[in-house]
Amino acid sequence: MKQILVLIVALFSIGINAQNSDHEAITSTLNNYIDGFYKGDASKLEAALKPRLYKFGYWKNKDTGAYEYYQHMTYDQAIEFVNKMKAEGRTRDETKIRKAEILDIGHHIASAKITAVWGVDYVLLSKEDGQWMIEQVIWEGPYVEEVKQKPVVTTYYLIRHAEKKRINPDDRNPELTSAGEKRAQKWSDTFKDIPLDAVYSTNYKRTLMTAQPTAKAKNLEIQTYQPNNMDMEAFFQATKGKQVLVVGHSNTTPFMANALVGEMKYKSMDDTNNAGLYIVTITEDSKTSTLIQVN
Repeated sequence: MKQILVLIVALFSIGINAQNSDHEAITSTLNNYIDGFYKGDASKLEAALKPRLYKFGYWKNKDTGAYEYYQHMTYDQAIEFVNKMKAEGRTRDETKIRKAEILDIGHHIASAKITAVWGVDYVLLSKEDGQWMIEQVIWEGPYVEEVKQKPVVTTYYLIRHAEKKRINPDDRNPELTSAGEKRAQKWSDTFKDIPLDAVYSTNYKRTLMTAQPTAKAKNLEIQTYQPNNMDMEAFFQATKGKQVLVVGHSNTTPFMANALVGEMKYKSMDDTNNAGLYIVTITEDSKTSTLIQVN
């Protein structure tokens, strides 16, 4: 029975890691696509696009207000376009109007949405030889004023894992107690009315079990992370504009809150405290945080 449980946990971890790996690879491809057009970087565009690319869009006529079909762009035309743009000095290092959202990931295909200065692109990708690349793009532009002015708000909800079993002091990866399982369900109830976009957890039984009820209720895959080996800037870019639950530990949870707000505001949690909820809100102009107890 124990061997079966170990196998189930191993398979579960493999699935999570594979999903996380695909997420990171797709995000990288989307950013290469944006940089290719923003910076005139043909090498990044080549790394993002399939040679059989089919891209077209609809451009808003400023006189009539109607969106009119804009010509098809091939792979060769895309490379030619960014090379010409770079030669003419029309590149930019845009960060404010830059958002890459993964909408869905299948076994071999995925969909995403890119928001950039030129407008909004809906993107279809495929995976070949382990590499995710863009097959098709349909877009609309320009980036309309009312969308430009909409503030980008990112909210993080950071919690520690629920109560863990302490029977064996040598067990570094214990499961939750029955009280911990009840608290995990209570966290799901707490986030019931919050439209979460992503759920992150460290790769331990106690954190995964804490995250699972919420992830299941939101129909989200748990994405694992390593708090001691984490690129915070990449994490922020991947979650920008979203509402995100992050499950960690008594030391990593407050320290991640500190990293997000950019100051040493919180110290490690007391080992008896499994009820702390750190809420970090980030906009273009501000970073705020609060700590509440959800008993």
